[in-house]
Amino acid sequence: MTPAHGTLPIAGTRRTREELVRRLGAHRGRLAVALLTLLGGTAVTLATPPVLGGIVDTVVDGGGRGRITLLGLVLVLVAVVGAALAYVGGRMLVVLVQGVLAALREDVFESAVHLPARTLESSDSSDVVSRVTRDVEAVSEAASDVLPDVTGASFTIGLSLVGLAVLDVRLALAGLICLPVHILATRQFLARSHLVYGDIRRLESTRGQSVIEAVHGAETIRTYRTQDRHLGELAAHSELAIARQRDGVRLRNRFTGLLNAAEFLGLAAVLVTGFVLLGSGAVSVGAATAAALYFHRLFGPVGALLGSLDDIQRATAGLSRLVGITDLGRDSDSDRDGVVGDRDGDRRISAAGPRHRPAIDVKGVSFSYDGSRHALRDVSLHVPPGTSLALVGASGSGKSTLAHLIAGLGEPDRGEITTGEAGDARTPSRYLVTQEVHLFGGTLADNLRIARPTAGDDELRRALHEAGADWALESEAGLDTDLGAGGTPLDEGSVQHLALARVLIADPDVVVLDEATAQSGPQPRAPLRTALERATRGRTSVIVAHRLEQARDADRILILRHGEVAEQGTHDELLASAGEYAALWTAYTGTAAGTGGAAPP
Repeated sequence: MTPAHGTLPIAGTRRTREELVRRLGAHRGRLAVALLTLLGGTAVTLATPPVLGGIVDTVVDGGGRGRITLLGLVLVLVAVVGAALAYVGGRMLVVLVQGVLAALREDVFESAVHLPARTLESSDSSDVVSRVTRDVEAVSEAASDVLPDVTGASFTIGLSLVGLAVLDVRLALAGLICLPVHILATRQFLARSHLVYGDIRRLESTRGQSVIEAVHGAETIRTYRTQDRHLGELAAHSELAIARQRDGVRLRNRFTGLLNAAEFLGLAAVLVTGFVLLGSGAVSVGAATAAALYFHRLFGPVGALLGSLDDIQRATAGLSRLVGITDLGRDSDSDRDGVVGDRDGDRRISAAGPRHRPAIDVKGVSFSYDGSRHALRDVSLHVPPGTSLALVGASGSGKSTLAHLIAGLGEPDRGEITTGEAGDARTPSRYLVTQEVHLFGGTLADNLRIARPTAGDDELRRALHEAGADWALESEAGLDTDLGAGGTPLDEGSVQHLALARVLIADPDVVVLDEATAQSGPQPRAPLRTALERATRGRTSVIVAHRLEQARDADRILILRHGEVAEQGTHDELLASAGEYAALWTAYTGTAAGTGGAAPP
């Protein structure tokens, strides 16, 4: 696979072909039936030119009306049977291929959502979006619209050439005069089109990334008045994408022009050859007519076959990008250790067996996102079974990075992180809730069952009650209440409350909370504090403290500074040491009291 800068890997042509053959090969029986049906439909329509030639000969010879009527009925029968077989075969092929694509889409999506955070953060976010939307769409359109036409066109071309040869080999040879032009046009197109369409996809992804960054940083852009610079960057990316799209249009136009020239050259050769053979008595008028019709009916299939190379190349470029995602997902299977989750930041590493209270040991852990600047450096800590640890530090100190590593999302560059004691029969289950909230379209039950799809309705209601989220059941629809777009709107604090309720549904051994009440506003609501306390009760837990009272309530506290451990101990120990934490606590309680808020007791 070839990774581009700022993007995820792209599978090579050979690897993409292998994956396509593998997926289609799993349905070889259905594929053979579909292709044979299409071939049968094409073979039936092969009778049309000879029948028309027979009508011409009948008229020239002064044959009776009855024979002409009979041949006309044969034409109708051929058309009906051929169209029916072509429709059935094409539908069978589309259903089969769409089923294969559906499985591919599921694999791509599953691989994308399970990719390690380190991988995603090293790539443009729009690259993933582009692959699971535009690339899937390109492949799907090609499978639905192009594949049946290409297959039928290939059969038509082959059988029509056979028909020409049966009439007279010289007529078939005359038609082949267009072949060098076709070969020239096709080779020129294939030599450049894959590169052009790959560049178009990459440039569109870059343009999308600049839009995403501008939207996310809109307030910052307005604050620093850098609108013109960002618009200029977006315009530059757009101009590059448009310029490459123009290259694609010129390539297609040149290809189409050569195809038209080849068609007319071949038809002229067949007509001239037929005229000469007719003058020498080698063929009849009907045979010469049938030959011209055979070649003329090649116009559509040849144009469809070669013209579809445009769509096929776009689909191939998209398929290579999709296979790149699935291959990357397979490569990281051993690293992610069964991680499943949802996009609002919940992640669970599931394990069979009852929950227990494991210890967490972090030994000499260092980690870097870009390979040069350390986010963590030689961090060591111990969380005894069933206790809680609060991580405190300034923004960028490494709190979230350490929390995500403890949750199992990624591996440290050096050192190790273990959960449980030596000789444990299984790996403890771990669950992460971050401050990033997302409400999925669907019902309340759908949003809760993200944590555990097999959870029953009673379990969901019990979890909401224990988390203090009874408000979610106040609607008459209860668990069937529609949420998200078009449903009941929820603020970010409420969505985060549901995320904490999911912890109770998942019932993990280890829970990691990365500022899990950050969306509740300056003062956390009492129900959220209740949910946070309930989510950590009886579990080994790591909490990235959004407020210092969360650190005060933890069993132990670890202070991070620039990715290194600055202090650690209990709340009382750290206050007594009069160090960095004590200064933070004094400033925090003084600010709370000075602003009229209630200082933490």
